[in-house]
Amino acid sequence: MTDIDIKNIEKIITPKNTMLATVLALVLLTVLLTIGMLTPLVAKLTTGVEMSLDAQYFNNRSALPTAALVILLTICLLIGYFDAKKTAIIAGAAIAASIIFAIVSPFNNLPIDITVPLVAVAMVATLHKMWKSIDRESKFKTLRGVSAHIIHFGILMILIGIVVSTNTKVEDSNVLGINTIGEFAGQDYTVKINSMTSGYEGLAFQEYPGSSYVTKVDFDIYKNNKFFDSGQIKYITDFKWGQTYTSHYIKRGPYEELFIAPRAIDEQNSVINLYVRTVPFMTVLWVGMYLMAIGIVILGATEHIKSGRNLTMESDLPKKSKPKPSMIKVQKENVPVSDIEKKYEERLERELMKRKDERDED
Repeated sequence: MTDIDIKNIEKIITPKNTMLATVLALVLLTVLLTIGMLTPLVAKLTTGVEMSLDAQYFNNRSALPTAALVILLTICLLIGYFDAKKTAIIAGAAIAASIIFAIVSPFNNLPIDITVPLVAVAMVATLHKMWKSIDRESKFKTLRGVSAHIIHFGILMILIGIVVSTNTKVEDSNVLGINTIGEFAGQDYTVKINSMTSGYEGLAFQEYPGSSYVTKVDFDIYKNNKFFDSGQIKYITDFKWGQTYTSHYIKRGPYEELFIAPRAIDEQNSVINLYVRTVPFMTVLWVGMYLMAIGIVILGATEHIKSGRNLTMESDLPKKSKPKPSMIKVQKENVPVSDIEKKYEERLERELMKRKDERDED
């Protein structure tokens, strides 16, 4: 690169500019997510049509702002320890690796292929920042410096956990009757329906003996043909509010999450349309959440201790007193008081000896 190119990079890649760009990317991401969450509500209020937006809607619109946010956060972490040129090279290498992964597709999934290189570089930058924050003379300064980066590392793990789990989830549905075992495509789980019981619940409402009519479905879950767990789901018709909704079963493990919910129920024929979803790679997501929580606790504790120390130090400081005129001159000349006194005594002694000699001569 020429000197002109380097100067232009140094003008563009500055802490102030990268921080501003990071905030703008975060604002853009927040606006997109807010619009997605408010769209169904606005549609219902204006047209009366009920609609829902699935995860794919949000993934498609938040992918680019999220990728830009990760790159900018990486630059923010590196710019304090590297010059603009090296920071630009590292960021460019991360983007190039992401493009190569998208073309080669080692994970056979485009969102994962794009995300992994960017997040990997951001994680390395975070670990580098954590290493630089270690103060071998003070454990307190180390905890205070590392805590913010622990939060950042946790956020990155949550991000990659969400991307990977969302894009590798497996879901299927099947119609089951009582005492029948249903399989679900691509999943290790099978479900056996044990019973379906229905009845009114709550206080009487209008002509109904209860405020809602509930169908309870009890089932057993098998994983790889071995008993795994038992559960219950409900299909509820609420007369008071005029709505029908369901309860669901969730089993969260260190490696995956199992979700079961009813789609529809035929009570007369004792048949249920059951939806089952398996979400793998939940470990990364949970570890990220725990790291973020630990970092927040450490940061809050160190800030509280620091503020307490500052108050103690201020109370222990002596009150300022006005310096004596005789000491002002000494401080300006930067001469120790003991040297001045010594010179004064020597000069006084010479004067006394001189006068004594003059008297002797007379």
